[in-house]
Amino acid sequence: MNKLTISSVLLTLLISAPALLIFINIFSSSEHWQHLVDTVLFGYVFNSLYIMVGVAVLTSTIGFSTAYITSVFTFTGSNFFHYALILPFAIPTYIVAYAYAGMFDITGSVTTFILELLDKKITEVIFFDIMSIEGAILVMSLVLYPYVYLISKTYLRAESASIIDASKTMGLTNFQIFYKVVIPISRPAIVAGVILAVMEAAADYGVVDYYGVPTFVTGIFRTWFGMGSVEDASKLASMLMLFIFLLIFLERYQRRNKRYKSSGKDFKPLSKQKLTGTKNILAFIICFVPFLLGFILPFLQMSYWFYLSYEDIMDEDFYTVLYQTLALGVGTALLITILAFLFTYNVRLHKNQLAENLTQTAKLGYSIPGAVVAVGVLSFFSLVDHTFDILISGTIVAVVFGYLVRFIAISINNFEAGFSKIPQSYDDACKTMNVGQLSTFYKVILPLIKNAAFASFIVIFIEVIKELPLTMVLRPFNFDTLAVLSHELVGQAQVFESSVPAMFIVLFGIVSVLLLAKKMIKD
Repeated sequence: MNKLTISSVLLTLLISAPALLIFINIFSSSEHWQHLVDTVLFGYVFNSLYIMVGVAVLTSTIGFSTAYITSVFTFTGSNFFHYALILPFAIPTYIVAYAYAGMFDITGSVTTFILELLDKKITEVIFFDIMSIEGAILVMSLVLYPYVYLISKTYLRAESASIIDASKTMGLTNFQIFYKVVIPISRPAIVAGVILAVMEAAADYGVVDYYGVPTFVTGIFRTWFGMGSVEDASKLASMLMLFIFLLIFLERYQRRNKRYKSSGKDFKPLSKQKLTGTKNILAFIICFVPFLLGFILPFLQMSYWFYLSYEDIMDEDFYTVLYQTLALGVGTALLITILAFLFTYNVRLHKNQLAENLTQTAKLGYSIPGAVVAVGVLSFFSLVDHTFDILISGTIVAVVFGYLVRFIAISINNFEAGFSKIPQSYDDACKTMNVGQLSTFYKVILPLIKNAAFASFIVIFIEVIKELPLTMVLRPFNFDTLAVLSHELVGQAQVFESSVPAMFIVLFGIVSVLLLAKKMIKD
């Protein structure tokens, strides 16, 4: 067995250890577990399912409708919306939750303004309580719909226009083509995007904690820190992990033998149809509303709060937190990008089932919520601490390892996509010219794979900066990131002040999203 494969085996075992320890806890029992079953477990299950179903419906509706409109038609602002509809990704869900509460809560700025305008009291009007489970679903959907938008848009760009042309010859209108032809053939892409959005919603902590909605994730934190029961928290985590794995299995099962693009000599790209008049206005509105609600409103609210409070927050301690966040983000992104490259390059070099299985196993960590990963990492390092009489738990090593388990799948996916565009004949040609593997790597592979490496670095960097529950649990004492600081300020009723660290997260996110959108156009 070569050194690269041995390294991949050891790394896969290391990454898988926290998940295995979590899974083992599903068979454990404690004196508090029956109390949880009798009192709160049903609420955790119901609320989690309710959120997942609600997010699935809203993200699929918003994401696919906007992807279809921007892929098939040209209208006022259509080029702008290619970028704009991705921008909600730049704002973490918990930050949007803070902003929406500040605008639409009972005492929110928008609520107060409307009541004064109508000269009404809150009891005299129909009021939608944003600080509710329905409000949490709305907030999450406005941030997570780009999952469906991006995957569906990529799919539609690869679909042949001949299908739509054939539909037109049958006398179908644009709307009939949309729901009778395009939606059915796009079902695998829609479901793939929805599954990702639902997994993120199920793993969310910041929104449901702030809005007071008990779910599996909040239950893990309350059981751990409130009841002091690591065993019961681990059992809740194992149940959530199995549920997420079930979702992944269902998604892969439903898309078995499904084709994601047309192929063959009859393929031709979609030719966009220009919209005018009422249809042009309607297309603009459909695309503008998600952009308005998912990005403009929360960004404006955060900007206003930032203006009011930045002088009080941006002191020496804040700059220390900013530096810690950037150092953690850059260092972790670099490490994960290098390790992910080793996995995927091993598959390309040796082309055996073992290398492929190792890569797919390492990718499972992304399907595990951050809070669950944190429980597993702590359990793993506690075992290591006691076995070898060292201290890793509560150090920055534990934090970085948690990120590695959680996010290496993203980096591997980027490299897999990058390697798929490099013909195997390049490697074969180097062998025929007696060029060694090291020279082939430096002179051929590295120049061609650098874009994938850059995309990996950018995505991992912003994911690390945004991550909240994993960082909260694993961080060393007195070590904060921008995400943790923002959450703690909200917990201290300093919502205005929380916008300062939040705004830096958003600005980093905007830059990364725009870079990725530009790369998507080139690709």
